Amino acid sequence: MSAVMKQDAGKAGEQPQLWLDPVCPQGIAQHMRIYILLAVMAALIFLFLMPLFEAPFERDQGTYATIARGWMNGAVPYRDLWDNKGPLLFLWYIASFTCLGENIVAPRIAAALAAGCSMIFVWAAARRLFGRRNAIIAAILFALSFANLYLQVSANAEVFMLLPLTAGFWAFVMGTKSNKGTWFALAGVLISFAVFTRQSAIWTFVGFGIWLAAICLRQPEERKHQFWAIVCLTAGGILGALPFILYFVKQGSLYDLWFAMFGFNIGWAAFQSFWLKLVPPLFVEPGPLFGGLIFWILAAVGCRELWKKNNRDAWLVISLLAVSEAAAQTMGIGSAHYSIQLLPGAAIAAALGLPRMMEWWKSGGSWLRAGFASAAAISVVAILFAYAKPSAEERFIVQYTFRDYADDAIGAPAIAEAVALRSAPGEFVYEWGRSSQIYFLANRQPGSNWFYNRPYEVDKSMIAEVMTDLQKRKPAVIYDTADIPLPVELEKFISKNYRYAGQVNYAKLYQLLGK
Repeated sequence: MSAVMKQDAGKAGEQPQLWLDPVCPQGIAQHMRIYILLAVMAALIFLFLMPLFEAPFERDQGTYATIARGWMNGAVPYRDLWDNKGPLLFLWYIASFTCLGENIVAPRIAAALAAGCSMIFVWAAARRLFGRRNAIIAAILFALSFANLYLQVSANAEVFMLLPLTAGFWAFVMGTKSNKGTWFALAGVLISFAVFTRQSAIWTFVGFGIWLAAICLRQPEERKHQFWAIVCLTAGGILGALPFILYFVKQGSLYDLWFAMFGFNIGWAAFQSFWLKLVPPLFVEPGPLFGGLIFWILAAVGCRELWKKNNRDAWLVISLLAVSEAAAQTMGIGSAHYSIQLLPGAAIAAALGLPRMMEWWKSGGSWLRAGFASAAAISVVAILFAYAKPSAEERFIVQYTFRDYADDAIGAPAIAEAVALRSAPGEFVYEWGRSSQIYFLANRQPGSNWFYNRPYEVDKSMIAEVMTDLQKRKPAVIYDTADIPLPVELEKFISKNYRYAGQVNYAKLYQLLGK
């Protein structure tokens, strides 16, 4: 980070008034066109995602829905129903079920609304950093980026995380412009909410901290302000975490919360291949790369422009992009939807890259123009290929690039129907595998708090707790959907207490003796 980082609030036609920020009512009548444009862009995001609202429920969404339903019925996350995501994610599902009913469409509508609201904060942050024109371009590009279905945008943790993440970034930007601690404290609260939605947002705190520390080191006259900003940001982060901490303390399961969100994920990250932590997910699963190729090129050109600006505003966006990429790579899994976290920073960078690319288009040679045109054509063709499919199921298959992951989700409803036929409402069932949507689709309670087998891959000893749960609850149905052998303990338990009840798609079903 260069020593040239100096405050340039007067650039890009920036005005001291805050009339265009979301919380300020002044001037709304005079600038209604901008607000109408933002509403149209938010609606466009909703329309881009709508064709997948009725797509098959995939396993991660099934996990979140199962925990949300359990929480609504008195279960406590992590203690009674375990997953390694933050509790605010499950609250999103609960809110959608409460408002729209317990179905697969409700959380997807909520996710689309969250994405649309995120666009407003991307615009607001870009406006304060680089002026009105660039902010409008950033908002438009952010909205258009959701046409890239290969990012697998649905009711997943990354989409719900976008809203507090972008709101927190906007609040932080407002703090940098006003030097008011309340803005930094608000940023801390909001980013903490993002962390309690998906833990990868904790990298944003790292990026903010490094950016503030760099100014402290290079601008001694500002150390008092920047140190106070760090204090307020930290205090806000603690304040944002406090409601969740207090709730789980009251439930006697604070350790369960810590282990699920951080302890397990550290082990899960260590379990993954090291080399994948060094490679951006866009190159591991290239569907989102091709579906948004022109967008990513614009963002790359924008990063070049930010580097050339070499001021603190530019470095703030660069740091956001850097930590977002670090968050996407940390787990070493390379899932396509991990790159969703890049969208806010990439849209702001792309807004600066677009004018430069247009200049190159006018002055560049035929090869350069052909390259840009080809990138745009690849993106359009890839997007149209997905949207042209006649059903949500077929679009879903393309979205997940024809992998068995999609096939499993498509086969899950038939398995859920078979499980429901072999059990009664209120009875327990148990799955050895990862198709957790079956619990939700069958409307049955999991027979163990460890209701899928990902934790077993990291810690084989957890099977002892599973067996204690199964011995106590005696699930009416156990179904094996995994492609790994059953643990010896589980195999013996099934052979003693269950009879083979047939196979449906990829699931082997076992029914409790005497039923």
